Amino acid sequence: MKHLLKYSEKIKHLPRSGWLRINIDNPETVGAHSWQMSLIALYLSTTSIKKEYDFNRVIKLCICHDLAESKIGDITPKDAAYSSKGEKEQAAMKEIAKEADFPLLIELFAEYEANQTPEAKLANDLDKLDMLAQALDYETKYADKNFEEFKLSAIKNIQTEIGKKLAQELLSEKNI
Repeated sequence: MKHLLKYSEKIKHLPRSGWLRINIDNPETVGAHSWQMSLIALYLSTTSIKKEYDFNRVIKLCICHDLAESKIGDITPKDAAYSSKGEKEQAAMKEIAKEADFPLLIELFAEYEANQTPEAKLANDLDKLDMLAQALDYETKYADKNFEEFKLSAIKNIQTEIGKKLAQELLSEKNI
């Protein structure tokens, strides 16, 4: 357990690189991002779509999807290292899983990255919805900054009907 906690401690304090790039003071951390995705999944598990997904699985995917960043950092599409991000994350996750004696991490990470199961698609959408929600929140706090690239990227990459519906709700409310 102590090995797993070593890595989770790192992501609890690792700032999200995209927000740092545009000079957000004290930005959201990778751990906070994963937590909010998990909270949205937990909420959705109580709604009318609860029978459409295995929410136990969705929450697991949300919790561990960025754990590899504890070893390699938060690499964004704007970073030079982005072209090899997948390989670096896979290797990091294998190391973490081995060190923590937690092989399920490899399976969950592979499922999330493959983005083929309904649960992985929803978890990937929750990743984008969290970015959208965070951009809308920052937009109210940093009127001098432009968050369009984050909002457009999130909206463009949402795949599920529930994800699209939630994105529209967020955009129509704009008072997160």
